[in-house]
Amino acid sequence: MAERLVVELLCEEIPVGEQLRFAEEAPSLFHGLLDAERVGFESISSHTTPRRLTLVAEGVEPVQQDLEVELVGPPVEVALDSGGGLTRAGESFLRKAGCTLADTHRAEKNGRECLAAWLRERGGPTPLVLSRILPQWIARLPFSKSMRWADHPYAFSRPLRGIVALLGAEVVPFESHGQTAGRQVRGHRFLSPGGEELGHARDYEALLARHHVVVDPRRRRDLIEEALGVACAREGLEWIRDEALLDEVVCLVEQPTLVVGSFDPDFLAVPESVILSAMRKHQRYFGFRAGGKLAPRFATALGTRLRNPPSALAGNQRVLSARLSDARFFWDEDRKTPLQARAERMRKMVYHQKLGTMWDRIERIRAMAGFFASRLGVDPALAARAAELCKMDLETQMVYEFPDLQGDMGRAYALAQGEEPAVAEAIREHYWPRFAGDALPASPLGRVLALADKCDILCGGIAAGLRPTGSADPFALRRAALGFLRILLEQGIDLSLSEVFAASCATLPLPCDPGAVRDFVVDRLRSLFGETRPKEMIEAVLAVDVDRPVHAALRLAAVAELAQAEEFNQLVRLYRRMNILKKAESAPAAIRPELLDHPAERALFEALERVSGVCEARLAAGEIGAALREMVSLWREVDEFFHDERGVRVMADDPALRDNRLGLLFRLDALLRRVADFKILAALA
Repeated sequence: MAERLVVELLCEEIPVGEQLRFAEEAPSLFHGLLDAERVGFESISSHTTPRRLTLVAEGVEPVQQDLEVELVGPPVEVALDSGGGLTRAGESFLRKAGCTLADTHRAEKNGRECLAAWLRERGGPTPLVLSRILPQWIARLPFSKSMRWADHPYAFSRPLRGIVALLGAEVVPFESHGQTAGRQVRGHRFLSPGGEELGHARDYEALLARHHVVVDPRRRRDLIEEALGVACAREGLEWIRDEALLDEVVCLVEQPTLVVGSFDPDFLAVPESVILSAMRKHQRYFGFRAGGKLAPRFATALGTRLRNPPSALAGNQRVLSARLSDARFFWDEDRKTPLQARAERMRKMVYHQKLGTMWDRIERIRAMAGFFASRLGVDPALAARAAELCKMDLETQMVYEFPDLQGDMGRAYALAQGEEPAVAEAIREHYWPRFAGDALPASPLGRVLALADKCDILCGGIAAGLRPTGSADPFALRRAALGFLRILLEQGIDLSLSEVFAASCATLPLPCDPGAVRDFVVDRLRSLFGETRPKEMIEAVLAVDVDRPVHAALRLAAVAELAQAEEFNQLVRLYRRMNILKKAESAPAAIRPELLDHPAERALFEALERVSGVCEARLAAGEIGAALREMVSLWREVDEFFHDERGVRVMADDPALRDNRLGLLFRLDALLRRVADFKILAALA
């Protein structure tokens, strides 16, 4: 009878990141171990709390599946003598197989008939298998950083305090990290530290619930959201939804208890982003709005029931009030010095030993902002002003205390000193996108400044020898490249990478090869495209032109759209015959119509004449999909041209005919290469 398996690792407080990593990777790791041991199961999942890493496997079979493997031995003529008796090689094979000659059969190997036997092994009890593989699973758990404690020789994310391992009602016996697996489940650290013994794996969640632990993180999330909804309905508030914060808080509590507090409304004079940062980053508090404006209210999820809620809430309010008092002081003090007055400090602040000061970086950004402004139709004076001020908030007390607010505070200080709203917004947006999936700059001036900033990071980083390694990217060049590409691709900014990086490299104080920067960015472009497209399709498009990412994306989309059409695949398959072009030393100077004496070559020539003109017009209008459809329509003429009976002998004895026919194929290849290299696409057919 299939049973439920529960394995709980009780630890000291486990960081949020390690919990998330366990939840993502531990089930698949255990899945592989069960498969390797031929143990059947229905599903594998996980639970995490601040103190527990739990694996749950449903429908685990009680016995391993039997193993049957064919063992192929020596050739028959080697294993048996001329009289049918066993040779020494044959006897050795039977000893290895553990059988008699009557139990063998014949199997073919490398074209020879060989002696073979079936090795059969009956499956053993699953508890014994689990006793062997669970210590392996624990040892292989992927933590970003493990630690040793006391004088133990083993390492784990945090000190391991106990192991529960039950298959149904039976304890799985094993030892790991100085702990012996058992059935004693401990409850909430404060409300029920003793816990009780778990009689059956199916009762695990219910037992912990009795002892004040909500072990399923999805249930804890639901409880927090429900409590926030009740608080909002009761007090007329709107919760400022923050999924990342909610995910983090869920991992910080075993039994969530939500309390709602308030802070002095006078603090609302400080920019909203500062208040929210103080609540989210430092205290893990949820914020609220009322009437569309930030409300002087907050909520926090505590990890235990409260005997004296007002006292606990007062402590939280005092901590937040202290943080906001500091923020208000920084806000008032920083505004006494205009942003542009901080330039002298920027001239002394070293950006990088090889790349100069922060002021040198600002000057480079200003030059590239002018470059992008002229191409995107943005006022160059505004671009220059935004570039001059974009890094000045790094020198403010507020950003020193709240580093995540760089850009946001630059915007706030710029507005406070009367700068153009577009300039202030660009100061904030030029850091975007800050991470995968983050918002892109919404304003034209913000795009200009963001592109200029990321160009300087890329060119400066590569010139200074800061190219990322497999595990390290200290200057975040990959992130800069992906952000740069997302702005171009998602906002349709069709620029030449060679032109852009040549201009950016020219601003640097040390030599930099624009081609090296372009190659680095194109590698990231492959990664972006590879999320949704086959590798061969991407390479076929990039083989034609890698310099304009937007145009490459349009060509890739056109190829992907037509990839399922039969006529497209017909042409791709026919393109395998185009290898004949490798035999030509070079493309013929021109096609001579008077030498086209075969119906198939005349038909291909006329079709090329007709389609080429239409394609040029389509491509000039940016209608790449329509142009590709026109090209694909040539497949019938190409099919006739290469037909074994009705087609043309390309490599004719007459050099003039041969060159003319090769010229037709070169022209076809050149036409199709306006979109993609069909020779690479042929690998998909």
